[in-house]
Amino acid sequence: MPTCNSCSDLHGRPASTQLCEMALLGVGELRGVPAVEHYRCVACGSSFSRVLIGASCDCIWQSLDRRCSGEDRAGSPAARTDGFNSQEAGGTA
Repeated sequence: MPTCNSCSDLHGRPASTQLCEMALLGVGELRGVPAVEHYRCVACGSSFSRVLIGASCDCIWQSLDRRCSGEDRAGSPAARTDGFNSQEAGGTA
């Protein structure tokens, strides 16, 4: 399914950007404080995380689908198609 207009433009935008067509799937907490929210677009099915804590430049919407991010992650040895980066999580590539 092609990415809708809202999702094609969302990756990297500030976390304060609100979209009504997103369905909240889950919330991750850090020491009892909401740290990240996971969403799926009801229009096109794209998956996003919304980072809520950290420096303002880190509090952004992040696409979990390559089709929305505009990035080619295939060249990265630590990249996985599901958007999880094992090096960022303390693993090894």
